[in-house]
Amino acid sequence: MSEHMAFRLLDSVEIPMRDGCVLRADIWLPDGEGAWPVLLQRTPYRKEDAFGTQYISALDFRVALRRGYAIVVQDTRGRYSSDGQFVPFSHEIDDGADTLEWLRRQDFCNGEVAMFGASYVGATQVLAAAGNPPGLKAISPHLSTARHGETWTYRSGAVELGFLLLWIIESLGPEDLNRRLANLSADAAARATRLLEMFRRDPQSAFERLPVIDDDLLALAPYAADWFNASRAASAAADREHLDALSATRLPMLVSCGWNDLFLEGALELFETARNRWTSPDTVPDRLIIGPWSHGNPSDWQGDFWLGYPAATAGLSDCQLDFFDAARVATKPASPVVQYFRTGTNSWHAAPDWPLPGTQERTFFLGPDGLADAVPAVDWSLSYVSDTLNPVPSLGGANFLPGLLQGRNSGPKDQAGIESRDDLVLFTSAPLAQGTEITGLVEAIIWVSSTGQSADWTARLCEVDVSGRSIGLVDGICRQPMAGGEVTIRLGHISHLLRRGSRLRLQIASSNFPRFDRNPQSGMAPELAQAADFVPATQTIHGGAERPSRLLVATIPEPFPTVNGFR
Repeated sequence: MSEHMAFRLLDSVEIPMRDGCVLRADIWLPDGEGAWPVLLQRTPYRKEDAFGTQYISALDFRVALRRGYAIVVQDTRGRYSSDGQFVPFSHEIDDGADTLEWLRRQDFCNGEVAMFGASYVGATQVLAAAGNPPGLKAISPHLSTARHGETWTYRSGAVELGFLLLWIIESLGPEDLNRRLANLSADAAARATRLLEMFRRDPQSAFERLPVIDDDLLALAPYAADWFNASRAASAAADREHLDALSATRLPMLVSCGWNDLFLEGALELFETARNRWTSPDTVPDRLIIGPWSHGNPSDWQGDFWLGYPAATAGLSDCQLDFFDAARVATKPASPVVQYFRTGTNSWHAAPDWPLPGTQERTFFLGPDGLADAVPAVDWSLSYVSDTLNPVPSLGGANFLPGLLQGRNSGPKDQAGIESRDDLVLFTSAPLAQGTEITGLVEAIIWVSSTGQSADWTARLCEVDVSGRSIGLVDGICRQPMAGGEVTIRLGHISHLLRRGSRLRLQIASSNFPRFDRNPQSGMAPELAQAADFVPATQTIHGGAERPSRLLVATIPEPFPTVNGFR
């Protein structure tokens, strides 16, 4: 007869914080006698929910238990079984440190703790790591960011409207409102309840509602006052938050992220912060895995395309456990420093560093005839009218639409539905003479003017295949409080092989809704604007020798070795 292992579960164990608040956790113990190393997850999404704690976090509890790890899953402050008030990000440094201190005193813990999990659960790891608490051996933030203003809430002055409202509608609002109802006036409770019911019945109504912020939304989600704030959005990029504290640690970090995830840019910033602590790639204990994934969709189907079985996160559980094994004994993992998935070939590649060694920047200049290698010989301009009450709809890219459990509108999508509009302009290259790999950052630097008081400039890079189909690859935005001059639009990072005969296309517009909030173009703060505050604006893009508008892409002359999935 085969030997059976018996795991144990300690349900809703109370863990006191320094201020007396009690948080509760489920504790899974391996078979036999401890002590064991502990894998800690701190979640606002309910500790009993296997979808978030295991599937999205890409860690199989049974495998971890068999490999001799205890697992602790804790509800964060103010969420589900834990006491206190939930204020996003505010308590995670101290509560993380207090939880680790408590764990290290328990008989089942050998004093070594690693943290894992995705999205906000990744944020709890990053914030705990910034406090550098004793006993924390490694973190594995998945689909998460280094900062929680820029790259989480904001993007180059604009607000991640669709994500933030869906975060309230799907995840934060129902439990948070239920806990606060008794402390609200009868009128405020009724209005907040009606609003949440309407949002959950028709999320599109939440995006279109004006003004964005009002008393009803604040009754439902008081922290929204900090998120939907034009001043905060404008200053977020300059706020380094905890980057310097993370740079001062020596904590190994496994950063796993997705090309189609809205948190990709923040995840890469986190890895670069970790990697730059070391002088040579040979000494780096950190690891970076970039799959094709979007937020909540770790599958092999992204956007309009099936990417093959190896594209899913199925192997990430073993990757994390191998990484934790190495970190506990202070050795480098056996895996490559960087593993990334390249679309176009749908293949995994291994590299020794990030950004990829040998990356070259290629410039395409915008002109009246499209994209070209040379600056146009004559000055030119192209104009369109932006009416943000009739905005250009979000279509594909690294977004969260239409929500965590669906994700149908993220990733590479056919752009035919929007490229026929007259409120965007297209710049298309000649057919490529040879295959071209773009792996790295894509930016557009354009010269602009506007009749509006402020302006948004959005850009999307597309591949136009030999049949003429335009597929979006990556997009970004820049909000100009005072419109005009030279503006840099950071589209973001991709890895894609363009086939010989394909063409590059750059879309330029002034809205990408509902991914980003709408700019009223009148100077009114977007979160306060009513319909009457929105005004159409004529937007003009300029080019020529004196004002060279251009597209910058990171190209890889020679491909890095392929690997059979990540490991």
